[in-house]
Amino acid sequence: MQSTAPVPPSPGERASRRRLVPVCALAVAAVLVPVLWTAGGFAARPREPATAPGKAVDLGLFKVVVRDARIGTANADLGSGRQRFVIVRLWVLNQGEETVSLGFGGLRDGLAARTKAGKWVKPDQVEGIAGGAKTGTTQPGLPVEVSAMWKTGPADAPRRFTVGLREWEYDHGFTDDTYAWRVDLEDGSLAGRLTLPVAAPRVRPR
Repeated sequence: MQSTAPVPPSPGERASRRRLVPVCALAVAAVLVPVLWTAGGFAARPREPATAPGKAVDLGLFKVVVRDARIGTANADLGSGRQRFVIVRLWVLNQGEETVSLGFGGLRDGLAARTKAGKWVKPDQVEGIAGGAKTGTTQPGLPVEVSAMWKTGPADAPRRFTVGLREWEYDHGFTDDTYAWRVDLEDGSLAGRLTLPVAAPRVRPR
């Protein structure tokens, strides 16, 4: 009888995949996280390994270097004018073989910031510059300077800002046989976590 199971990627493609964590390990971690979070630490087995700014982090589909964070203003999406953001600068390299969006369905899905309540939220918008020109995508092998932005209030001035990086897996979905790079938004684990000092807004001379 001919098998109908999905055809796995070629050896070259498999080499770029990250090893999957056993399902049982994920289940145990899911139970432990609320307890550890309440206790205030992950000393035994961190699910959010701390990473230093300026150090490259391999996320599978992307290699990312988080540079710094600052308060700034930028044109908001949907033509709503200039707004105030916490802006995190990153260097991003697309390690895949296809063009990937910086926004919805792309890099944005693998970035998060931690709120005071302990919740991880995606950036409100992501912008990029490649070769001196603005871009909304990442090309394979072409580095992009990225600004990931989270909206903030007019009087908000956080002194530190915690950013999380999610890992991408090359796998097929639960309902289809197509292999693609995917990020699991339901999995609370992170490939890296950085707590950055936030630079004050730049004051223009009068």
